[in-house]
Amino acid sequence: MAAFTDNQIALVIALSRDIIERNQIAAINVVGHSDISPGRKIDPGPLFPWKKLADAGIGAWPDSPTVERYLAKRQLHSAVDVKQLQNNLNRYGYQVSDSGVMDNQTRTVIKAFQMHFRPANYSGEADAETLAILDALLEKYKS
Repeated sequence: MAAFTDNQIALVIALSRDIIERNQIAAINVVGHSDISPGRKIDPGPLFPWKKLADAGIGAWPDSPTVERYLAKRQLHSAVDVKQLQNNLNRYGYQVSDSGVMDNQTRTVIKAFQMHFRPANYSGEADAETLAILDALLEKYKS
């Protein structure tokens, strides 16, 4: 897969700003197909520079110090409270059942979340960093 060019990103930023302004959309509500339809859609994919868009005021991105604070509170290999994870994903806006079971649907949603917010590793596994990113996003945008 090829990365997006600077020109493409500049055009996406300009277009997004126009759409956001014309339609009075909250900038944090700018998401990709993979965020609203995990497993069915994968675009824009893990190479899409969501952080660059967030830096331009489009979309959401967690603050690194907040992620680090949450990460420091977690044991790297401790068991995940799956039901809490599912509830937090739902609170943030991803649709996943709150069964408390780490099923295929949950892994698919985690993978979509990771492609957006941690594209260097989108394994679908709920690791400490993924949970810290989700906690930081909830604190920043949903509290």
